[in-house]
Amino acid sequence: MSVRTPAGRIRYPLALLAVVVGVLLLESLLEVTLNRYVETGSMWLPTIGTFGETVSAYLLAVNLLSTFAIPAVAFYLGVRYARSV
Repeated sequence: MSVRTPAGRIRYPLALLAVVVGVLLLESLLEVTLNRYVETGSMWLPTIGTFGETVSAYLLAVNLLSTFAIPAVAFYLGVRYARSV
């Protein structure tokens, strides 16, 4: 039987949950920001050509983050969790 506390064992799943929720919040925040940007036409956001190209570029960056960063962090946290048990 392990002498580690249950709080130490739950740290890695909570970290993974925080990463996933953080990326989902980032995606929703970016979507709201870009919708307001397109509706108002304000120029405070750095643009790349047209509005559509700008939106596509920003969404591509967030999609790449969620596609590659979440699995990499999940794998890392899973390995750390397995070693701690």
